[in-house]
Amino acid sequence: MSQVLSGPVPSEILLVPRGEAGHFLPAALGWMGKRVTVTVQPGPANHVLCLPVLDFVRLGFPEASGRLDLLEPGDAENLRAGRAALLLDLSNEGPGLHAPTFEALHRNLEERGIPRERVILVTQNRLLRLDYERLYGEGLRFWTFEFFPLQVALWLDDAEGPRLFPQHPLDRTGYAPFARAAGPARFLCQNAALRWHRVLLYRWFQLSGLDRDGLISFHGIGEDNPKAGGIEVFHAPPEIEAAFGPLLADVGSWIPRRARRIDADQGTDMVMTLDTQAYAACDLTVISETDFFEPGVERITEKSIKAAATGLPFVTVGAPRAVARLSELGFETFGGLIDHHYDLVPDPAERLPLVFRSIERAWAACRDDRARWHRLAREQAEANVAHARRGLLPQYERVMVAPLIERLNRFMETGAIVH
Repeated sequence: MSQVLSGPVPSEILLVPRGEAGHFLPAALGWMGKRVTVTVQPGPANHVLCLPVLDFVRLGFPEASGRLDLLEPGDAENLRAGRAALLLDLSNEGPGLHAPTFEALHRNLEERGIPRERVILVTQNRLLRLDYERLYGEGLRFWTFEFFPLQVALWLDDAEGPRLFPQHPLDRTGYAPFARAAGPARFLCQNAALRWHRVLLYRWFQLSGLDRDGLISFHGIGEDNPKAGGIEVFHAPPEIEAAFGPLLADVGSWIPRRARRIDADQGTDMVMTLDTQAYAACDLTVISETDFFEPGVERITEKSIKAAATGLPFVTVGAPRAVARLSELGFETFGGLIDHHYDLVPDPAERLPLVFRSIERAWAACRDDRARWHRLAREQAEANVAHARRGLLPQYERVMVAPLIERLNRFMETGAIVH
């Protein structure tokens, strides 16, 4: 029996890896079951050269010409001829604009005769293209793809998680939000790598007395925190010192020298871990995101996805529009219980006090009448748990994966690279 196709047959997408490690995007498209062929010999067909960046600043390093030394003979010619696109895979990060790095990238591309318009930078940051074009005009192409949030969405999914990640089983046994009916209210706040907003949040918890009410992890500056060197806590940037000097006063007397943990040490796996026991013991969570003070960044990471998936009401200490992004992904945001007005404030010096106020108000309502808090939050909480298990992955497919596949298909068919 003949079949009538309802739409055009998608092109075969040829991805040509350069370099060994960090091919995040090809891995994600494979997990999603996309029509992708990974090959080192694409022949005369249009193809996408996938170059792993791993860390944004590497694009500006003189070593290996900012990663471009990973290209092989003939690649530059194919790029100039329009048969290839160069995809710089930074889907594991969401950096803001750093002019010296882009200028080094421009120089390295020019030395090889590679047109900027044949280069696609894939990052998690939705604002990077706008800031780049304000400074340089049209040039590089920018695509958005969030590797670790998508990986977590796959892991959380009822069907795909056990199939793709059997070595990282997600223990949901007996978990439900607000299952602990007895005892005092508690909130949860987990912090890992040392960042300025986490230092300030930790100190604010101490000074406000909220550290007695919460399960709070903070790795501090001890040798047991491999990311303790991210900032110099004894020398704050001038803008942070000016805005939050009192919070940072005498930092050496209160900054932890050993990690305060609330969960088992998971080694290097910080992505596919979810301490359901900690969430089950709490009634509110404060999401300590990766970005806060970095200008020109709009993204969330897997930290927000995992917290929202547990169903607890949340306040987010993150970049502007972090809460809005969760809403766009289909999560309820507890607007009737929690004041998220901070979410649209661009200035971090203004946003952080609003975050503190939101935490205070939410925690007072939760602590003073825990049963009422559960009653008002339960419907949204249960909806978020169900969404993470069955609705989040299809939403990522609609809003992120399918548009990227459409751009790749257009390139394969026409050679055109569009934003």
